[in-house]
Amino acid sequence: MKAAIYCRVSTEDQEKEGTSLHTQREACLAKGRELGYEVPEDLTFIETYSGLTLDRVQLTTLRNRARNREIEAIIVYTPDRLCRVGEDILYLAKEFKRNGVKLLFVREQWDDTLNGKLVAFMLGWASEVEADHIRERTTRGKTDLVKRGVLPQGTGVGLYGYKWDKDQKKRVPLGFETKVVERVFNMIAEGVSRFKVAKTLNDQGVPTKSGGKWHPLTIKRMVTNPAYIGLTYFGKNRGSKKTSLQPQPQQEWKLLPDVTPPIISKELFEQVQKVLERSKDSRPGRPLHDYLLTGHIICGYCHSSLIGSCLNHRYRYYRCRGAYETTSRGAICNARYIRADSLEEIVWNKVREVLEDPKVILGELHRQAEAEQHKAGEGLSLDKEIARLQRKLRSYDAQQKRLVKLFRHGEFTEDYILDEMNQLKKDREEDKQHLCRLRETKEQLAKLATAEIKLNDFCARVRQNLADCSIEDKRLALDALDIKVVATQDHIEINGAIPIDLTATPTSEGFSSTGQTSA
Repeated sequence: MKAAIYCRVSTEDQEKEGTSLHTQREACLAKGRELGYEVPEDLTFIETYSGLTLDRVQLTTLRNRARNREIEAIIVYTPDRLCRVGEDILYLAKEFKRNGVKLLFVREQWDDTLNGKLVAFMLGWASEVEADHIRERTTRGKTDLVKRGVLPQGTGVGLYGYKWDKDQKKRVPLGFETKVVERVFNMIAEGVSRFKVAKTLNDQGVPTKSGGKWHPLTIKRMVTNPAYIGLTYFGKNRGSKKTSLQPQPQQEWKLLPDVTPPIISKELFEQVQKVLERSKDSRPGRPLHDYLLTGHIICGYCHSSLIGSCLNHRYRYYRCRGAYETTSRGAICNARYIRADSLEEIVWNKVREVLEDPKVILGELHRQAEAEQHKAGEGLSLDKEIARLQRKLRSYDAQQKRLVKLFRHGEFTEDYILDEMNQLKKDREEDKQHLCRLRETKEQLAKLATAEIKLNDFCARVRQNLADCSIEDKRLALDALDIKVVATQDHIEINGAIPIDLTATPTSEGFSSTGQTSA
């Protein structure tokens, strides 16, 4: 018989000391041996997390293994190691019982009776009360430290430019890092973009606090952090990194004036904030130029998205995201810029050719829909066939149990039962694949129906004026046809709900079409 064990502590300090987790594990393994259970290594679940929530990685994995009937029992040191909430203990006990899994505790007598459930609930309730008292004492202690101007918690990897003095509970400036901080603030004040600042530091081999690479977001967080002018606040967020941090109103922040010595002058900090505001005003949430193919075009080399870019405020291009150092991996593509004007003209002219005769398009949509329906089977209702297969798949478990019962009663030989089991497994797999194909067919039919609705709407709006329709109407057409463009400097492919094939080659004036469009 196989059993799983579950061990939990609430803090990383306990995990580092190892005593609590180690003693729990050894006691659970001994309990398993005593009861005749085997506990494989992959059924040992250990984690550091609060017991006040059920949303835990290892616990979730354990529940899934129990749900799949992979174990006969679960052994836990005490009920509060499983949960610190009485209702949660009863909920898990009921869930495990429903899946045919026994719940066993090392230090507590547990049985699946009314008295046993009452005992488990009372233990969980007492543990929850204790956790609430611990939380209240911790909060009270932190509040007292804040009143005395002391930061009541660790700083993790720490703020760049400083090291943390555990004894004095203060930050201490680090010589080299402070020079980097001053340089970053001065570059931003001079109008250098955050992207260029990050790239400069990376090119020069300057590591971040954690030893990784600089990113524009890292630069933004640095130059907007008032700690660099000596203002350290406690209580800006509440919660934990394991769950979620919730921003708090500014009036609830507590200023700790002597925790962080200033590196940057207040004047330079304010100058940088003004530069950031001007940058935000110049780009109020949308690009300065329109790019027709945004969201519809990818690079023909690395299949990264192509995004719009403008040089000298005049020349519009599409560039590959993968050709720029946007991740710690660096550039992954060497694709060059593609002129937006000629590319958009080629694509739109080909789409326009298809749109000139909506009847042809709608006929193609209907033809595709009929073909997809034919795939599902002659004379079959797609929804009814999907429902039938779902019912059939649910029946396989009962058939397997029936075969096992027949074998136990000795009514058939082992070879016969194994043959039947193998055939059952084969039939189940075939039905699963068939159901998957039918669902894909249904999804494809839904897409075709949506495309027809969008296309009718588009043609009603712009059929009379396709040559001069707005960029919004053009985008509606791209959406309606589900247009996907794959492009390089010398090749373009267009795909969509209606087949459009296109190859383009470069000329001195841009692209020239050498392919054909079909509907």
